[in-house]
Amino acid sequence: MRVLMVVVALVLGSMSATKAESADFLDLPLLNGNGEQSGGVHPDLPADRVVLERALDSARARGLHPTRYRALLWQYWVVRAADDAGVNLADWDPRRSAEHNRPIIFAVYDFYARLYLAHPDELRWMGFANIGAPAFAAGMLDLGTLPEFRYFSSMLMSMQKHIFMDLGAMHAAYLSGGTAAVEEMRDAGIIDAATTAAWADPARAVLAFSNREQNVVIPDQFDRMRGRLLPPGEIVTYAMTVAGPMPVPGAKTPARYRPLLCAPLPAFNYADRHARWDFLSNDTVPAYERLTPETVRGIVTRPFGERVAEYRAAARLLDLIFKAPATAAACGLSLLTG
Repeated sequence: MRVLMVVVALVLGSMSATKAESADFLDLPLLNGNGEQSGGVHPDLPADRVVLERALDSARARGLHPTRYRALLWQYWVVRAADDAGVNLADWDPRRSAEHNRPIIFAVYDFYARLYLAHPDELRWMGFANIGAPAFAAGMLDLGTLPEFRYFSSMLMSMQKHIFMDLGAMHAAYLSGGTAAVEEMRDAGIIDAATTAAWADPARAVLAFSNREQNVVIPDQFDRMRGRLLPPGEIVTYAMTVAGPMPVPGAKTPARYRPLLCAPLPAFNYADRHARWDFLSNDTVPAYERLTPETVRGIVTRPFGERVAEYRAAARLLDLIFKAPATAAACGLSLLTG
């Protein structure tokens, strides 16, 4: 009997420990790490900052390795950034229409502007992200008006959320806890060593953060867009390349950066990760780096909605989707490369 009681006690103790660890949100997978669904990085994680703080404090006090509470830590900083941006994570669902998500889309980019304006000499990537955003947001809204193309609108909105969950959360961590908070994200496996090192001097990290955004955070989502069969993602993403003006003063458009031989069209598809990074790293980012603080401030203080309106081009985009392939064919070139 005594042996039986000991066994029962051990089993109940094990069950209790498992339940406690579940309540502490440990070892959770990143089911929504790419931001394509509503909420944060895992559906079981709360969006209440106080609850998350208590769970984090408990995990740290127990001396657990940060990888054990990776999802919890990431969720905490995502919630901190969302709260500061005035965004309800539960309402942020890229699967909904762009028109439904418009207030959130705008709030995120307004948040980037506020961070830049509060720390213009340090958080320079935020200014860059805000300046480049109107054309991106216009694409979400334009494609969202066309039933056949809402998949592409949804993917663009997913990319926006993914970037916010990654770089927005990192900025929230840095502002609250400095490099030590960023290093904890590294130790948890949320970010890599190169990105962590860039936070030693964020004023000089525009290229490094842009590299993470384009080559770590969203490249797979761009690849999926491009690979879609119906409507053909190759043609839609190329049309987006053609239609996409460049909001950064002094930067070239894709067609001016790498033109086709006999047409005013770009010789690459922006959805191609290598071509996109070549364009951004060699032209767009350097153009932004050349801007004076006064110029950047003048742009980001303009109402975001006004700037988006300047880049709305649904009718033009449709025209390009159907005419660009014919134009390229007339030149004897194929759009299905590069």
